[in-house]
Parts: sequence; C-alpha cells; structure tokens
Amino acid sequence: MPGIGIISNPNAGLNKLSPKFKDRLALILGQDGELVSTGTLDDAEAAARAFKKFEIDIVAISGGDGTAHRTIELMLKVYGDQPVPPVLLLPSGTQNMVPKSFGIRGSSLSTLLLTIARYKHNVPIRCIKRNILRVNGHYSFMFGIGSATRFLKLYYDRDATSALGAAKLVAEVIGDSIMGGEMASNITRNMEISYRADEGPAVRVSAHAFFCSFVEKLALGFKLFPRAGWDKNVFEAAWTWATPVSLGKQIPALWLGRIDRQKQVGRTMARTLQLVLESPESYTLDGELYEPETEFLITAGPELCFVVPGLGLRKDKMVRTTRIGPWAMRYML
Repeated sequence: MPGIGIISNPNAGLNKLSPKFKDRLALILGQDGELVSTGTLDDAEAAARAFKKFEIDIVAISGGDGTAHRTIELMLKVYGDQPVPPVLLLPSGTQNMVPKSFGIRGSSLSTLLLTIARYKHNVPIRCIKRNILRVNGHYSFMFGIGSATRFLKLYYDRDATSALGAAKLVAEVIGDSIMGGEMASNITRNMEISYRADEGPAVRVSAHAFFCSFVEKLALGFKLFPRAGWDKNVFEAAWTWATPVSLGKQIPALWLGRIDRQKQVGRTMARTLQLVLESPESYTLDGELYEPETEFLITAGPELCFVVPGLGLRKDKMVRTTRIGPWAMRYML
C-alpha cells in the first residue's frame, strides 16, 4: 500500500489545543495513505513498523521538534539497514525550529495539501538532504547543555510554552542580568568543558552554553548555525561565555546568521565531537530534557531526505537538495 503515512502526536501543541485537528489532516489525506494517532512511544513504533511493511512512500510527522526527533529515532530503529522514506514535517508544536530551518513556512494543513497535490499528480517533490546528530545513542537535530537546559527548565515550569512566552523570558533574563540578579547568574553559570573535534587535540573552554546542530535555527528565528547543512556528515558546534547583556548586543548578527567572528562566541565544524565535563549537566535534544551526564559522544548520524513541498524553497546555494518521485501512475479525476 504505497502512499503517505502520518504519525500524529496528540500531546503536541496544536494537536493538544485542537483534538480534532488530526481529523482535518486525515480528511486531506483521504485514500492516499493513513493517519495514526500515537499516544505512546510504543504506538509510534507500531505505526513505523506498519509503514515499513506496506512500503509507504512518505512518512509525515505531525508534532513539534521533540516529536520529530523521537519519531525519527524510532524509524531508524525499525528500518534498520533499509533506507528510511522521505520525511515530511507538519509543524504542530510550539517553536517548530526544524521545519522553519528547512524552509517550511506554511501550516500543517497547507503543507500537507501541497504535498498531496504533487503526490496525486505524480509531480516530483523537492527535498532537503540533511544528517541528524547521534548523541550518546540518541538521534536528534540539535544538542545543547548549560544555559539552554536551564532556560528550558524555567520555560517549561512556567507552563507558558509559546513564542511569546519564550521572548518574555529572554527579556526577563536580560533585565535580571543588568540588575545582577540570581536568576540570570544561575542560568549563565559557566561549565568547565574539554572538547575534541575529530582527530584534533583536546581543548579546554569555560562556557555557560554549548550547542551542536544539523539545523540552522534556534527558537525565535535565531540563525545560530548558518553552516549546519552545507556539507554531508559535518555539523556545526557553538559555545559562549558571554553575559546576557553582551549577547543582547549581538542579537542582530546572531538572528541573521552572520558567519563572521562574534565576541565571546566560539565555533567549530566537526564530524565527531567528544565532550567531557567536570560536573554532570542535563542536556537537551530538540527541546526535550534529559538526565545529567558528564561525557558526550556526538557524531553525524544518517542522512535523510526532508520533504519541502512549497514554492519558496530556501535560496541558500550551499544547502543540499534532491527530488523524490515520480511514483506509480496517479490521476485526479
């Protein structure tokens, strides 16, 4: 049964606000595939196994960035040595950093409509080719430790998970830093880190935030990793020891994704990165928090194809693209 298979997370932002949203996706999908609402990871794995059995052409994921990384992790487990089908990200979460990085600007409904229209008419669809990170056995698009996890904990504890809520908290942290407050001091507490990129020497840094990424954007549209998708198997790492006030002065450069050197921000490109911390730190993978660890092995995971059905595909000539299709002959009557 070729077609498009949708895995929908009912706990993702948009799906949770509108429980019947999945029914709209199913209506658009019609007879061209199947939608599975997955309440647990076991449900998602069962759906992935069914999609593999029936040789689904495209797997769509309705949820946020955390849903995407969890689902892709399960798909890699299920498909094993076989290639994973092209992945369509239907933005239904709070930030949707990954689809925005890939150039998906529309809603879940419009993105699915565009994909279905091309699929039914057997028109090839453009895709972005991108690796994902492998972090201590997990798979994700982005890894972060330090102030990122501390900020996320505050953000989730406030139960105001929206772009506006994140922006307000950023402004509050900057204001607290100006006043010499405890909140900003705790978030920007430095970590003593030893990192080794590929076969290079071990380098010691003192920083309060350390990231690795295969996608360009952070929350609120900050293009912190402009080179993340330029080369196969090569991700971008960045770290900083700057105060919130100092970083605030660099907001335009960080938001625009300039690749020139910025004050108190370090960068490197790597295929493999080993991190050793003096004390355990929680870490985040695509916005989800994980228990503290002191050692991290970060490598380039497999390269996947991510469907971008709209007309406004990113103009960055360094981004690697391909096309999928045509499929079996299909006609719309």
